[in-house]
Amino acid sequence: MYIAMHCINANNSELDEICKFYGIHYDNMYKSCVISTDHQHHDFVVSMLEEDYKDFYRQVLTALAAEGGQVMEITKGKVFRCRKNEIRHGENQKCEIKRL
Repeated sequence: MYIAMHCINANNSELDEICKFYGIHYDNMYKSCVISTDHQHHDFVVSMLEEDYKDFYRQVLTALAAEGGQVMEITKGKVFRCRKNEIRHGENQKCEIKRL
């Protein structure tokens, strides 16, 4: 399974990424969702409240279970492309994801 998303890099430039999707988890300390991918030196981080993460988690489960292609796309929300173990903050996001 792959994930497509619009990302903001360290220079605040927006770029499009397609990565092999490994999973997500919530970081309570930084109030962020961390998206794990095949990029060994980067994480993808989304600032969000825990209740928004729970909604995003359910959307990811639904997208994984849906019939369709091998790509999920984050269609709403800002994703930061960070070095491993780095966290960037922005406004809390209410992301949407769908399977293509």
